[in-house]
Amino acid sequence: LFGYFAYINIFILFYPLYKLYTNASVRKKLDFYLGWMLFFIAFILFASLVLEAKNIGFIGTQIVEFLYPLIGKAGLWLLWLMTMALSLVFILDDDFSPKDLKVKGFSLAPLATGMGKIFAGIRFVLKKIFTNPFSSPALEDEMMPVIEKPKRTRVKRKPAAKKTLPKREVKTSIDTTEEIDDSVINEILELEAQSSFTTSSNVEIVEELEENSKLMEQIDKGKVAKPKNFKLPKLDFLQKAPKSSKKINEAEIDRKIEELLSKLQQFKVDGDVVRTYSGPLVTTFEFKPAPNVKVSKILNLQDDLAMALSAETIRIQAPIPGRDVVGIEIPNETVDTIYLREILESDLFKESKSPLTVALGKDIVGNPFITDIKKLPHLLIAGTTGSGKSVGINAMILSLLYRNDPDHLKLMLIDPKMLEFSIYNDIPHLLTPVITEPKKAIAALANMVGEMNRRYTLMADNRTKNIDNYNEKVKKDGSAEPFPFIVIIIDELADLMMTGGKEVEYSIARLAQMARASGIHLIVATQRPSVDVVTGLIKANLPSRLSYRVGQRIDSKVILDAMGAESLLGRGDGLFTPPGATGLVRLHAPWSTEEEVEEIVEYLKAQREPEYDESYLVAGGANASEGGSGEVDLDPLYEEAKEVVLTDQKTSISYLQRKLQIG
Repeated sequence: LFGYFAYINIFILFYPLYKLYTNASVRKKLDFYLGWMLFFIAFILFASLVLEAKNIGFIGTQIVEFLYPLIGKAGLWLLWLMTMALSLVFILDDDFSPKDLKVKGFSLAPLATGMGKIFAGIRFVLKKIFTNPFSSPALEDEMMPVIEKPKRTRVKRKPAAKKTLPKREVKTSIDTTEEIDDSVINEILELEAQSSFTTSSNVEIVEELEENSKLMEQIDKGKVAKPKNFKLPKLDFLQKAPKSSKKINEAEIDRKIEELLSKLQQFKVDGDVVRTYSGPLVTTFEFKPAPNVKVSKILNLQDDLAMALSAETIRIQAPIPGRDVVGIEIPNETVDTIYLREILESDLFKESKSPLTVALGKDIVGNPFITDIKKLPHLLIAGTTGSGKSVGINAMILSLLYRNDPDHLKLMLIDPKMLEFSIYNDIPHLLTPVITEPKKAIAALANMVGEMNRRYTLMADNRTKNIDNYNEKVKKDGSAEPFPFIVIIIDELADLMMTGGKEVEYSIARLAQMARASGIHLIVATQRPSVDVVTGLIKANLPSRLSYRVGQRIDSKVILDAMGAESLLGRGDGLFTPPGATGLVRLHAPWSTEEEVEEIVEYLKAQREPEYDESYLVAGGANASEGGSGEVDLDPLYEEAKEVVLTDQKTSISYLQRKLQIG
């Protein structure tokens, strides 16, 4: 049947049969069957062309006798070339690798490197010529319930310079009789596959965001004075981050780009990916839509894309402020843990001048992100259970404790849930014990307004405009004690608003409006950012917001004035509105364990006993604000209006206005 080449045909059929036997997933691939069938036919045709008629076998003779009168010898050679090339496209698209030829007791591993280079080159050339009509994205397109199947177009990319891959030293002094380890072969073939892939890819991969870099440059640089009579905690209390090289798999990114563009084309959204950046939790693709595509159409595809890409959730930023692109953020398959020690050890945190610098975590590309509470000057935080809100607040508290001694910083912790802040009890930085009763919390906030007024009175007497100028002047004169910074942290605002809404709203609004220059700052957190908890008055006076994952879109609208917080991943994934910036910054909060916090607290408690000021917990205490509690100033016409109502038995507003001749 096959002539002299029948002995070679056995070996040609050996590999696909072996692959079908060992790999069950291959049995469902049409490309695999078709590729090797075409290769087998091409080999028979080749034998018919190079051997004499008596040696080519019955099948080869029939093929030549049938086709020779129609297309001639040149046509037969051209047919062989096309059949061979098409078969190689199918076979190589099936990720053919020489290492698959390994059989028990015999290995072709020494040939793997050379064969890999040959197949990579052939694959690159043939894929430029042929397009595989049986690839899986096309089959998926066919299965999608769309009326008209969009035409698939290949992504146009600008030619990019070849990237030099890191060279790996491989020991050459290996005994030829010793079998090479499979892991070494896998690494070599993976590097070669990447090299053939990255040369054709030119999407810009960004390792640092210009917008975030500008925000970090606004942080004041300088040295923080070390305390003389107090030792700040050591970084050894915090867990060290495991060493891992920040390596970007460009082949994986290109695969995701092709998959994303394919899914968008299914929904008739044309465009191209121009930039991408990968971080600890998500990978962002900057998609430039075609001129005829509306931004609203892309936004409406958020849930559909999440389902099509099998992602937990995706966030679409349309458009990115100041850019003509849409940001599509897709979760990574593996999530990296961010450690607080990484942020505190960074040069950015160490070189910050402000004593109220806090670590917020890492940005979307994995660079440290910090902020200065003095510039915020107050912060509103929202997040449901499991969103990482407590992790973020703990990171802020520890950041403050690592930079300040009790003489320069006082904390007031309000915890109606009685669980979150109990671990910080009795540290010397506390102004009062951790407040868990709503009535005491309301009194403490009212008394803090009185403390603010007292500070402003002393600052006015000394003709200074803010706490920094006052402390410098007092240190030079020695006339009074400098004011410490006071940071008030409220863990659950909703509980306080249920108990005493008006009093809490009044105190928070007064502090938020005026307390900045006196060195008093607010960090207010809530699980339920509804309009009855975060009222318009509170929201207007807390300009900086940090939202972790929330349950509904309306909650995101309340806290951020924008959508997006409902699409976060949880576990510390958040959106932040920096002071002076218009857009949102996506951050990932650093993680610290309870054991680490306990060690730091014990270290601080061992150095100094807390000095509590219990007067803050008493309603109408020494520092009570005027008008905040106690007697309220009455209107001069109150008694006269009361007399009119009692005499005439009428309580209409218009009637009172006519009788008193007002309004």
